[in-house]
Amino acid sequence: MELITWLDSYSVGNDKLDGQHKRIVGMINALGEAMLAGNERAALMKIFSDLAGYAKTHFTFEESLLAAAGYPGLAEHRERHVDLNRRLADYYRTFYTERTPQTVEVMDFLQHWLFDHILEEDMRYQEHLAGHPHA
Repeated sequence: MELITWLDSYSVGNDKLDGQHKRIVGMINALGEAMLAGNERAALMKIFSDLAGYAKTHFTFEESLLAAAGYPGLAEHRERHVDLNRRLADYYRTFYTERTPQTVEVMDFLQHWLFDHILEEDMRYQEHLAGHPHA
């Protein structure tokens, strides 16, 4: 069961970035399925591992693309990435030191990432990237 279905309106106009954004939607859906099946801890271990690699790869790629396009909001956008990475690291640490999985909190974090960061923050650079197709 998909909790979130990717919609064309979520596109930032760059196939690689959209593909990376679709991956986080897949992680949210995988976590939701694990919650329904009662496999939260096992699912979280995999999602944290995947997300740690995803975040580094995605943020590096996105920031280099924005830098190449001369995006004026890059410094602020980079700060948002630092905050997301910090919060992810906090959840990761807590997950491995607490006995109870924080599935609901992590789900909220991932949904915030999708709806607040990708669909609001990232949409701010959509028009700028469209004007710099070779960035």
